[in-house]
This record gives sequence, C-alpha cells and structure tokens, in this order.
Amino acid sequence: MAKPAAPVWAQAPASNGILGEYYEGVAFERLVARRHEATLAFDWGHAPPVPGVAAEYFSVRWTGWLVPPASGRYVLHATVDDGIRMWLNDQLVLNEWRPQPVRTFTTSIELKAGQPYKLRVDYYQDILDTRMYITWERPDVPLTPPPSSWRNLWGLTAETPKPEPIPTQFLYSRNPKPGLVAAPAPKLLLPAARPPLPKPAPAVARASLPVLGSRPLPRRRAAPTVLTLVPVSPATPLRPAISPASPTDTARLAWLAVGETVTLPDLFFEQGRATLLPGTRAALDKVAGVLSTRLGLRLEVQGHTDNVGNAELNRQLSQQRAEAVCLYLTAHGANTAQLRPIGYGGTQPVADNADSAQRPRNRRVVLRRL
Repeated sequence: MAKPAAPVWAQAPASNGILGEYYEGVAFERLVARRHEATLAFDWGHAPPVPGVAAEYFSVRWTGWLVPPASGRYVLHATVDDGIRMWLNDQLVLNEWRPQPVRTFTTSIELKAGQPYKLRVDYYQDILDTRMYITWERPDVPLTPPPSSWRNLWGLTAETPKPEPIPTQFLYSRNPKPGLVAAPAPKLLLPAARPPLPKPAPAVARASLPVLGSRPLPRRRAAPTVLTLVPVSPATPLRPAISPASPTDTARLAWLAVGETVTLPDLFFEQGRATLLPGTRAALDKVAGVLSTRLGLRLEVQGHTDNVGNAELNRQLSQQRAEAVCLYLTAHGANTAQLRPIGYGGTQPVADNADSAQRPRNRRVVLRRL
C-alpha cells in the first residue's frame, strides 16, 4: 500500500501572520499543506485553495494569536460559504458549522489592548463557491459616514465605511509575549438578563367589554413606556393603563403575542439594493434595545417588495434586506438566535400595486414574533 504523500511545508515569512493548515475532507481527514497567512480573507471561487487540495470537500484550520490595538468592544464579522467556527482563548465565540450559501455572521466581544488572545478558526468547504472572510470593527476606529455635504447630497449618498480584514500587524503565529500571564476568556457582549417587565392582567370576559354594535372593542397591549399603577384595593389585581399604540410603534415589540406583527417605521434602503440608508438606523436601534432587554423574544424579520420586475429577483432582494436588518441588530446588542430573516418578495402586498401612490407601502420590513 502506497504511503500518503507528506504534507507540503510552505516557507513562513518573517513578518507576522497566522498559521493555516489545509486538509482533505470536510472533517480534517488528511493534512496536505501548511502556510502562513497575512490575514483571514479568502475568496477562492471554484479554484483549489492550495496545490494538492481539491476545490471542494476540504477543510482549513487557522491558529495563532490576536493582539488588539485598543481596549473595548470589537465586532467580528464572518462571511462564509460554507461552515465556520471561531475560538478566542479556547472559548467558542462563533459556531455556524453547516453547508450554506454565502452568509455573514456577527459576534461582539470585549478585548484589552496589547493582550495576546489565542485565536483558532475552523472552516470547511462543501460544494460550489468557496470564500471565508473575517473582518472587524474596532472601538478606536468607529465606522461612521462622512459629514453631510452637497457632495453626498447631504448624507443621502454617503456610504459608511465597511469593516476591514484584520491587518497582519495584529496577527501572530506564536504568542508574541510568552512570559505574559494568559488573558482571561474574552467577554461576549450578549444581552444581560434583566427582570421581566410586568405583564398585563388576563383578558376579561367579552361580555364585560364595551361594544360598538355587536362587536367587542379590540383589547390593546400596553407599551412599557406608558405603564402606570392605579390605587386599588388589595383584592383587585393591578392593571397597566393602556393607551393606543401605532401599528408601527417599536415599543409594542415587548408585548407582541406569538404570531403578531409590527412594521418597522422609517426604514429605507438604497434603490434596488440591500444597503440601509444612514438616516434609518434610529428605528433599528430601538428594536435592538428591546431585544437586548427581552432575551426570550424571537422575531422573524420579513422583507417585502412591490411586484414590479422579476418575481425571483424581488424575492432575493427582500431576503438580502431582511438579512441586512438582522446583521445590524446583532451588531448592536441582539442575539443571533433571536432573529430569523426571510424574504417574501412581492407575494404579500398590503396596498394596490397598480396605484403608484400606494405601491411604496408594499416595500417594507415586518417583524413577526415566533
């Protein structure tokens, strides 16, 4: 029986970087090559990643050390096709290990400047396209749009800088400070548990509700910002004072029943794209705030379009927009497990598409409680 070929050892450059090990098979079956990488950003398309490894059904393990340039909150983005796992100081911070089309996942962590963190990234490729990008947002270099001016139509065409791959200068194949006490595990910035808000009292019998004609008035749920207590006898349950809420009021998210929906207000994208316009982020910040205080709240993020153009392209665009909303929310305090993006295209209109004045109402993002 012929012996398996020995691994190919690529010459390591003198500069910093991270060590990559390339294997045959999706479960690290046979080591084929090792080499030092300048950063974690690869798009191999349909080509083999290194000589001796096929373009499909392979796996890679990158190991080394990350030394952050500043202390604070880092947002790591992983854009992959197919599976990825990431550890910092042996703590699993990202786990999306499955075949999937290209998608972006986000995690937030708290790191200390100058402190080496042991880094490991596992990746596997199933079939078709092959890519793996790790980018970051640094606390000392915030990604903010340029100042509004006539050159960018007062902010309408201004583009927020995109996260960049981790520069080589912050990646090491070996611990650059071996005598330093090992850093504690990075602090994942997941929403902290908080006491639940008071729930409304059980619904009263229909017979006691005031009626118009023969129909009872719909009972509305209380928004947490208008909760008040009224003096009652000890035997009477306390009830929140209820004020009418708009169907687009994000404060209603905390009180949505399973299956109920709310439409996000003032949410706009670039024409024909899934890029959020800068002025619309305030509405998403409110949603992220609600999700960070209600850990049990899970939402289906629905993208909708009008019916103008190709139906399949509309569905793809609506899916991309739903994913863009989820990406923003997870980068600002929400947990990935709380969100499920789905695009419906133009299949669920709420207004007449034949009327140009009403058609824009169909281009929307809706949240449905799961």
